[in-house]
Amino acid sequence: MRKLQVSLLPNTPYDVLKISNPILKGIVSLVTKAAETFGFWQHPRKGAAGDVAEMNLLDNLYWVYKCKNPVELPEPELETSEFMRSTDAQLSPRTDDESAKTITLSFAGDILRTHRAEVAQDQVYAQIEDLLFHDDVVIANYESPVTTQPLVDEVIGDAGPPVECASEDQFDALTSHNGTVFDVLNLANNHIFDMGVEGLETTLSVLKQRNILQVGVNETEAETNVVKTIERNGIKLGFVSCAFGTNGQSLPDGQPYSVNLAKLTSKHEAPDIALLKRQIANAKAANCDLVVAILHWGHEFELFPRRAQQKAAEELADFGADIIVCHHPHVAQPIQLYKSKSRSDRIVPIAYSLGSLLWGFAHDHIASSKILQVEVQKSQGKTAITNLKATPVRWRAHESDGRITQKVERAVS
Repeated sequence: MRKLQVSLLPNTPYDVLKISNPILKGIVSLVTKAAETFGFWQHPRKGAAGDVAEMNLLDNLYWVYKCKNPVELPEPELETSEFMRSTDAQLSPRTDDESAKTITLSFAGDILRTHRAEVAQDQVYAQIEDLLFHDDVVIANYESPVTTQPLVDEVIGDAGPPVECASEDQFDALTSHNGTVFDVLNLANNHIFDMGVEGLETTLSVLKQRNILQVGVNETEAETNVVKTIERNGIKLGFVSCAFGTNGQSLPDGQPYSVNLAKLTSKHEAPDIALLKRQIANAKAANCDLVVAILHWGHEFELFPRRAQQKAAEELADFGADIIVCHHPHVAQPIQLYKSKSRSDRIVPIAYSLGSLLWGFAHDHIASSKILQVEVQKSQGKTAITNLKATPVRWRAHESDGRITQKVERAVS
């Protein structure tokens, strides 16, 4: 008889859901089963909250349903004509100018410490090293604050949003490979205060020690008006960043400026992009050759962005963002090649969600993400994105000598 293979990871967050109230547990089971049977949540639910602070019972029931059954269909009004249909695209021709400068950027999705399979230094990214650590600038969203406090297990249930955290050794395993580190980590996300002020301060300290640029967090009020930049091969990159919220966690007393926050995913109003526009204007004033916008927003476990997000992203592109890369849904969403209204020959890539580069579940949609590689060329004072490539990857857990490790590899179609 063939032995049944048991996954080393739970399939979805639903499989580890902890609900203490037996009545609520029954309601969750009943509603989830009804939605699966009758299909009334096959499309994104209208008016659903994406921010914990705005969620009611129905919002929570919808979240539980889609964490088990990721929503695969888009809103009917979503405009999909500019979505990439292949893994690579040429946006503008390369110049033959011998003095032209060229760099390649690599963008990865959410990085979370998994609580079900440990990470191991120099093993996590060994099979995709060429997709990340061979390029000029490597960028990701980091969601597990480094802490000196006792580590807390991720618990998904009715006790509140799950807590993410990591030790310094785990941080190194998640953000480096053979001595090469991520160049830029976005910290403006909903988990940045999961371990309080200590977690934020320890994370900032660890990044400084490793010479990693963080974006999205401001240590002083004056810093809110200073664009974060990196220069490679004569090309100056400016980073703007904003998150939709902090899972109800309060900002430090007297420091409302500490994290770039705006109502990007409110169910009551359109995304507020005023802060992002101010940052873009600051990047232009600082003579950045390319403005990279990083947004932490959207609806988890939905395979397409909402139309309201699309309108907001396109407005940011018209305002001056040269590439927009987004995170938070924990599944990969399409990449749009937006033809800007501000200039007919200007195409702005909008990656609505790269997915999670690393987490702790086995479901194909949740375990899969994209690494976006973008070639940038500067010639005669003009900078353009020439090519981009989106490579599908996924994580898998492996067991060796009784130890479970997690590795990211190219996805097999």
